[in-house]
Amino acid sequence: MSIDSSEAATQAISGWGVGIDTSAFCQRCTNDLGEGDPVTVYAYRPAEAQRVSVARLYCSACDHRRIEHPARGCHEWLATAWLVSTSDVTTQSHGLILQDVEILDECGPKEGGKL
Repeated sequence: MSIDSSEAATQAISGWGVGIDTSAFCQRCTNDLGEGDPVTVYAYRPAEAQRVSVARLYCSACDHRRIEHPARGCHEWLATAWLVSTSDVTTQSHGLILQDVEILDECGPKEGGKL
């Protein structure tokens, strides 16, 4: 299975750490987000790369449902997820991760405008 598929992207995005400690912010309105909040996430992978990156979070009020301006040369995904708190007993640290990821929209590297 390649990372180009929705299933592989869902696996790559699930468990992704976001924010600082147990707080994250909406990219659009800067509202504080925390454990239990539903979010929309934008993730991408340049065509020549192997790793998926999560670049943006949006709160439910600023929710996006489709990729409006695809970037040529990138695989892109827009997905819904929930923010979940995690703890690392070794380092005594806490953080937020993405869980229950569901892909809403995706674009391939041949779609969109020029880089």
